[in-house]
Amino acid sequence: MRKILIISPSFAPQSFVGGVRTTMFAKYLTLIGWEVWVITRVIPTDDQVMNSGMKVHLPFALEKRIIRINNPSESEYIKTRNWRYRIRDFFFPEYSSPPGFLDLAIPIGRNLVKSHNFDIILASVPDQWGVTLGQKLAQKSSSKFVVDFRDIYEQEKSEPRTAQEKLHIWRMLWRRNITNRSSDLNITVSQFHRKTLENKLGKRAEVIYNGYDDEIFIPLQSQRSASRFTISYLGRILSKWYHNPAIFFEALNELKREGLLSENELQINFYGVNPKKLSDYITSENKEFLHFLPRVETSEVPKIINDSQALLLITNQGREGVLTTKFFEYAGVQKPILCVPGDGSELDSMIRSENFGVCIDSVQAMKKYLMDSINKWKSGVWPSHLDTQPEFYTRKNQAVILSDLLTSLVQ
Repeated sequence: MRKILIISPSFAPQSFVGGVRTTMFAKYLTLIGWEVWVITRVIPTDDQVMNSGMKVHLPFALEKRIIRINNPSESEYIKTRNWRYRIRDFFFPEYSSPPGFLDLAIPIGRNLVKSHNFDIILASVPDQWGVTLGQKLAQKSSSKFVVDFRDIYEQEKSEPRTAQEKLHIWRMLWRRNITNRSSDLNITVSQFHRKTLENKLGKRAEVIYNGYDDEIFIPLQSQRSASRFTISYLGRILSKWYHNPAIFFEALNELKREGLLSENELQINFYGVNPKKLSDYITSENKEFLHFLPRVETSEVPKIINDSQALLLITNQGREGVLTTKFFEYAGVQKPILCVPGDGSELDSMIRSENFGVCIDSVQAMKKYLMDSINKWKSGVWPSHLDTQPEFYTRKNQAVILSDLLTSLVQ
């Protein structure tokens, strides 16, 4: 049996974004036949949904092989470190991001690789501490070293940043590029990421999509009769640069102003979104359509999606290659996706080529979409589900592709 150690920035049941992809790698590689071990960080939080919201059924054998390392006291580390550590942390910023964690993880990892002959060590990015740890352990154990680029700094190249933030990113990129010299394979989440990484690092990269869990995200008949055309959004809103819904809200304003649409016909549900994040867009005209609801656990999401007529995906032009887990989960349930305003690139192309929905980047097109959709729904011709074939993007299938790549490294 082949052995793999996965180094993950977080892991189920904690539901932080960085842990979803690696949790699914670990689950399905185990089911395929790999002996999977995990080293992960327990991220301190008082938010119970974040602490235990990713209720994933993991194989019993895997449960026993997850090494969870508690975060050390960040304030104590910063207060007590001497000048040698301050210099080290400047040139090797992963030791202080998060403060003190890598120092704690290295001896734990070294003890693990002493007692297990791992064929593969896989570290997930963007957390640089994981890549440095993976590099050190792979060199010590002569294992093949794989880096999984879930996010890359280049995808946010146009984001406004302070001088201090730019310096931090430069330091992290410098360390990323150095530690990646010893990788045997890079994997990533989109074609844009693949091309970018191959150009920057001069190494082959392969795409393993985030995908969706087809044990959970499946088309189901709604158990309730909708009184209004319902559009649902599930997830966070970070900032206008990440999520720009301006044309969506302006279309609502104009339709209300023109007397073409009322709250009795349309309801838009935002789950887990802080209304303050949308305060620039909410007006007296559109607010009657909006409903802000609490964040829900992963197990509740499929029912909400299946009970909706359409699913809202908010992006921004210029953010290429960001193919999120939420996008694939929407696609898996086969409900129409309404993407606003699209990325003008890979995401738009995939939505259109796979017939997952529409990407709309103008107010007039949005108004037409909303009115046409509501009229079809009233007439009984709005599809309960789309006739699409998203199976290629299941996490199970993506894990099979990953397994084949990993096996080719060690044969």
